[in-house]
Amino acid sequence: QERDLIKILGVNIDNVTKDEMGNRIKELVESSNKSCKMVVSPNTEFIMTAWKDKEFWEILSKADLSTPDSVGVSIGGKIQKKPFKARIPGQEVFRKAIEVGEKEGWTFYFLGGEEGIPEKAADNVLKDYPNVEIVGCHEGFFVKDKEEDVIAEINRLQPNILFVATGHPRQEKWIYKHQKELKVDLAFGQGGTFDYEAGKIPRAPVRFQKMGIEWLWRLFKEPSRIKRMIQLPAYLIKLVFARDKTKGRWE
Repeated sequence: QERDLIKILGVNIDNVTKDEMGNRIKELVESSNKSCKMVVSPNTEFIMTAWKDKEFWEILSKADLSTPDSVGVSIGGKIQKKPFKARIPGQEVFRKAIEVGEKEGWTFYFLGGEEGIPEKAADNVLKDYPNVEIVGCHEGFFVKDKEEDVIAEINRLQPNILFVATGHPRQEKWIYKHQKELKVDLAFGQGGTFDYEAGKIPRAPVRFQKMGIEWLWRLFKEPSRIKRMIQLPAYLIKLVFARDKTKGRWE
C-alpha cells in the first residue's frame, strides 16, 4: 500500500491516524522481508537537526514509518494546506505497538534509559498489558566495548520489536548503523518514553495534551529543556519564509 506522506523541510512524515499506524506496524512486522525495519517519530527538533545533519536527514528519509510527533509538525502540515489526520506523540506510538503486539503474540526488547528505568517501564506496561511478552531490557548508557554483547543478546532473543530510547539523533543513528546485523523485525526510536512509562517523568494532564501544549508542561517539569524549546520559533521562522516548504537543505 502506497504511503500518504507530507514533507516538511525535507523530512517525510506519514499522514496516518493511530489505527492506520497500528496497521502499518503490523504490516512491517509480518512482512516477508525479514530485515530490520525502522520507525521514527519526527518532531520540530528532528526536523531542525535534519537541516544541519545530512546523515540524520538520510536516515529519516529511509525510515519505513515516520509518525507526526509534535504540534510543530502539525503546524507544518497546516501551513502547506495538508493537515495531518492526527498528532501521535512517541509514547502513543509505543503504546499502540504494545497493544497490537499483545494481540498478535509479538515479543519486545527495551533498550535505553538509565539503569533500572527500562525494567521499571516494562513492569508498568505489564500492569496494563499483562499478556505482552517483554523478553529483555538493557539500560542505554552501555560503554562502547559492551555494545557487541548487547547486540548479541538482542539477536539471541530475536524480538519482533526493539524499542531504543536513547534520545535523537543517537537512537536513530544507532539503529541505522546496526540495522543489517539486528535480528529484529522492527526497531523504534523512542526518546524519553521509558522515563514516562517508568514514572520518572509524569505525563502532562489530559487538557494539556488535547490543547497540544504538552511541551509547556515538560518545560515546567524540566526547565533544562529551554535550550531545546528555543528551536521551535527558529523552525517556524524557517518554515514560514521558505519558498518551498517541502525542501530540505540537502536536496
